[in-house]
Amino acid sequence: MSSLPAPVSEIVYLNQYRCPYCQIEWDDEWSCACNDHCPSCNAEIEPYHSEVAADEHRSPAYAVTYTLDYTHRVVVGVVADSPEQAQSIAEAAFDDGSIWDDTPQMPLLFDDFEEVDGETLQWEVTAVDVWPKADSSVVKLRQERTAMAVCRGLIGAYQRGEDAGGSIDWSDLDPLIPLAQEALGLSDSDPAA
Repeated sequence: MSSLPAPVSEIVYLNQYRCPYCQIEWDDEWSCACNDHCPSCNAEIEPYHSEVAADEHRSPAYAVTYTLDYTHRVVVGVVADSPEQAQSIAEAAFDDGSIWDDTPQMPLLFDDFEEVDGETLQWEVTAVDVWPKADSSVVKLRQERTAMAVCRGLIGAYQRGEDAGGSIDWSDLDPLIPLAQEALGLSDSDPAA
């Protein structure tokens, strides 16, 4: 796999200017077709021509998408007198949007997307000059990855402070350590049925 440069994160415009006072011309690249100041007299000048700048050295870039069939499977814990009552309680929680709240009364036990047997894999390729803005799902994944790194750093700082004889204010950190360990999957705090 080659390491080609990604497309620019924003479009670059090549703007051409001509100063009516000094009669000089110049080009400049901006993120839009905006005014510039004359390098000679500093007058604000509108571009007389503007176009998207081409980068001859950049290979074409593509946003490649794949889709496949899946099932969203969610499992929650419900205490009830019968399977029918358990289903009724879960359906009510689904209808009011609380099924994902992960409470002690209804712990979230599984929430994932599973591929369907015999799924249809479909590909779509779109040429792009600019990478599309990251979807909220990607933003969430990045935030979770960062939160995990913060948790690891917090645990490391706690351990280093302990090794150094307590240079960290424990009263500030103590309540955070169990939360960080839980986020990293290092605790035994799974809710009981």
